[in-house]
Amino acid sequence: MKPAIVAHRGFSRAFPENTMIAFREAVAAGAEGIELDVQLTADDELVIIHDHTLDRTTDGHGAVNQSTLKQLSGLSAGSWFDHKFASERVPALQEVLKWAQPQNIQLNIELKHLPEDRERTAMEAVNLLQKYPQRRRPVFSSFDHPVLPMLKGAEADTALLSLGAVLEPDRYKKEHGITGLHIQYTMMTPAEICELEKRGMAVRVYTVNHPDDLEKLCRTGCTAVITDDPALALRIRTTVQHSVK
Repeated sequence: MKPAIVAHRGFSRAFPENTMIAFREAVAAGAEGIELDVQLTADDELVIIHDHTLDRTTDGHGAVNQSTLKQLSGLSAGSWFDHKFASERVPALQEVLKWAQPQNIQLNIELKHLPEDRERTAMEAVNLLQKYPQRRRPVFSSFDHPVLPMLKGAEADTALLSLGAVLEPDRYKKEHGITGLHIQYTMMTPAEICELEKRGMAVRVYTVNHPDDLEKLCRTGCTAVITDDPALALRIRTTVQHSVK
């Protein structure tokens, strides 16, 4: 079955990223996981949006953490992608967790807070996950590595996000309980990925969209491939599995 196919910001190749329709369509396509981005609002709510500003993926303007949940819920998060998605809104993490509870998927929750929002983001994420426990154990990831030990109260795994190979990943695992490494897919060889996996580190590679790269990585022993097009990745994984039987 390896690697699992994780939909990057949902099925973002065909639907507006980080919206409920992108998440629903990822599940419909057969993705085993969904990666999504979480930020803190001005009133300490967690919402799903990638950028620190609203301008690219909504019809609003300004900083996410300077807007309230009510203000954000009034914005379109889909019209930038296609007018037919104009009714899509910026989801709250609470909404996504509640929706995901009966789904057989693993959420990869990337925390994209600013440094000054670190502790409040971690606290609210843990509280929400305790309120809405998931069928499959979620993964918290972040480029802000100091936040990861703050998430120990949640029933979730934690993973380092990195653009390149990490020095002494075993030390991170031992000292901070981190079980995964999420890495830009061009920055490790298949042999390096397999070695880390053998040592108990879940390696999830991102963001893999080209068919040749998908085929190559589906042949490795990595835990997951994160992609904008889960339907394509699933077809390629099936072809690879049949070819090695």
